[in-house]
Amino acid sequence: MPLIRIVGSPESCQVNLTTSLLNALMSNRVPIETLCGGRAYCGRDLIRIHQGAKYLSPRGERELKRLRSLAEEGEPSGPDIRLACQTYARGDVLIEILHPRRREVP
Repeated sequence: MPLIRIVGSPESCQVNLTTSLLNALMSNRVPIETLCGGRAYCGRDLIRIHQGAKYLSPRGERELKRLRSLAEEGEPSGPDIRLACQTYARGDVLIEILHPRRREVP
């Protein structure tokens, strides 16, 4: 199974080919922001791809549309920026979470 590693963090998690990066990260309690639950509406699950872009699913029209809109709002843009909810991996990747969710203190 592909491994997702996170820049600046000892955390990593495995993902299968049918699970989005967002769902894999959330399942492993990695703090990543989402308001829409993975429907490509909120754009809070932005990630920057540092390594392994060739192993990621291609951008679909829904993701491209939202990324264009987010860029117009001042969010980071470029070929290395993805929505975690719309991205699937078939190989190891190194990502940076651009909007990490703050961990709740018990």
